Amino acid sequence: MVAGTRGSFGRRWADAARHPARRDGAVLWALLALPWVAGLLLARRHHLDAGSWAVVLTVSLGLPTLWVTWATFRDARRAGAAESGPGLPRIADELAAAVGRQWAREAAMRRLNDPYPLPVSWAAAAADLAAPWESLAQLAASGAGWPPPAPGRVWAAGPGELAGENGELAGVLAKVPTGRLVVLGEPGSGKTMLMVRLVLDLLASRAAGGPVPVLVPVASWDPSGQGLRDWLATRLITDYPALAGPPPAGAAGPTRAAALLEGGLILPVLDGLDEIPESARSAAVSRINYALPPGGQVLVTCRTEQYRDAIRPPDGPEAALAGAAAIELRPLDAGAVRRYLRDDAPGPAARARWDPVLALLGTQAPAPAGQALTTPLMVALARVIYNPRPGEAATAPRDPAELCGFTSRAAVEAHLFDAFIPAAYRPFAGGRWTAGQAEPWLAFLARHLEHTIGTPDLAWWQLDKALSRTAVGLGGRLAAGLAAGLAAVPGPELPARGVRISTASLGRGLAGGLAVGLVSGVVSGVVSGLGFGLSLGLSFGVVSGLDRMPRDIAEAIDPRLVLARDRQVMLFLTLGVGVVFGLAGVVTFGVVFGLGVGLGVGLAVGLAVGLAAGLDNTKWTPYVLARGWLAFRHQLPWPLMMFLADAHQRGVLRQAGATYQFRHLELQRRLATRP
Repeated sequence: MVAGTRGSFGRRWADAARHPARRDGAVLWALLALPWVAGLLLARRHHLDAGSWAVVLTVSLGLPTLWVTWATFRDARRAGAAESGPGLPRIADELAAAVGRQWAREAAMRRLNDPYPLPVSWAAAAADLAAPWESLAQLAASGAGWPPPAPGRVWAAGPGELAGENGELAGVLAKVPTGRLVVLGEPGSGKTMLMVRLVLDLLASRAAGGPVPVLVPVASWDPSGQGLRDWLATRLITDYPALAGPPPAGAAGPTRAAALLEGGLILPVLDGLDEIPESARSAAVSRINYALPPGGQVLVTCRTEQYRDAIRPPDGPEAALAGAAAIELRPLDAGAVRRYLRDDAPGPAARARWDPVLALLGTQAPAPAGQALTTPLMVALARVIYNPRPGEAATAPRDPAELCGFTSRAAVEAHLFDAFIPAAYRPFAGGRWTAGQAEPWLAFLARHLEHTIGTPDLAWWQLDKALSRTAVGLGGRLAAGLAAGLAAVPGPELPARGVRISTASLGRGLAGGLAVGLVSGVVSGVVSGLGFGLSLGLSFGVVSGLDRMPRDIAEAIDPRLVLARDRQVMLFLTLGVGVVFGLAGVVTFGVVFGLGVGLGVGLAVGLAVGLAAGLDNTKWTPYVLARGWLAFRHQLPWPLMMFLADAHQRGVLRQAGATYQFRHLELQRRLATRP
């Protein structure tokens, strides 16, 4: 047994030594420690003054920096070699797997299959909201550049055959000749979750190498200044980091995301056209039409009246989504709601508590509670409030019969919105925050989105924009002004995605620095000129070789991982660039004015340049300043990302790629009215 344990221990060390990241870490620590070991050995035989120990310090910082730079360059070359391998079909397959994981996780978080998906049905929308059916069929059959219809595919004879329910939408989409569909519905009618289910169903039947359905909220799209394809390419890179890489040989576009779009391998599912500002919706429809290639498919969701106003504006030219059919979601069936709420209840007593409310559903003159419980949103809120889950320590579960006492549908809906947060934060094992703590923080974030950001996307890198609303009193103004001033240093609009080494830029920087060194050598002498040239060449070479961070996010679809990546880049730039420039200052000024002056100037220059490089390329520092100030003001919790992840797990927020959104826009607006 002892021998086996020792053997296992040895194998673990051998495995660790073979692991590239651990091996690089070991080399880094060795280079950091080696100058000190040498200094200690020399100190045993020779007296080392302060200047000698300064040299040891400088070398101990410089060697690891050079190693990190080389390792980054090496990994970039390896990644580039790996990226050149797969073709577009394989990239599409990998994207399909990532999309499936994302929305399967979100569906589980939203309890889509617990106890089962809430039955949703639809029918063809009004005729003035869709293109004539005959024109759809003719376009798909004989349009210039359109691919021939797939063998065996049967189109619907007319819009009346588009009616369906539950998981039939994928089949209905296949009946539309053009594959273009608008899904309309009232607030809370279940459009987004129906799209989640559609994406999962399409992925389940997708052929290898085929188009990938990608669900994207369009609230952050500005159609007046950006085309759909450009915005989609940026959004794809934001949510799926590998798509920022170079495309395969022969593929069009600067990135994999652009190549997939150009190759027709993305089926855009554009959710929430009504969340774009009203003045831009008609332009958005025109942009979608312009971006669609012959045979290109698209799905768009929107509220019914907002879509009608966008394509039939009273004071502008009419616009329609080219070649698109349209369906509209129906109110929930009363019998389906009764079965669903009873089946969701944890036991017979809990089911019996629903009887007074469910008796009001489906009557000739439904009471306000019966009117409210006709949309999936209201039913979902009611189940959270009145059907506690196992493990939730609810001392006295609320009685759904209280819904019978309201005199209007609006009052019932307002009550459900107000009761949702306390219900979502019922104590359970592992819960950290109470409803009393969470609700004011959520209300602050809702106001931030409503009045400052203007979109439902809750992005941590935009938190610094909330600082101007927090300064109260002279001391508050000074502190907020300092934080806002530092956060306002010119920099990127989005977080950094990583650090890459460009060999061309590295070579140009080294050549330029050495050229300056030669000129300096002629003017001030060979020794000082050589030292100046070498240090300046190294500094310019390394800094020039660091590619600027792309103005997009290229990290996993988790806001916390995006933040971690941005923080790593900030630390790398601040320390790496700072040390390199510091060494340049030490060598340059040390040769001319002495080691003491060189150290002082080198440290000052290194710190200033390192911080400037970090602030210019990352968003972590503004976020930290904003979070700290808002936490000091008790407007947000200090572990903000942990709080947002917890709110997502409780169903208060939903994750939309690298950002969060409130569960529903109406919930955000309701919370934004709280004091």
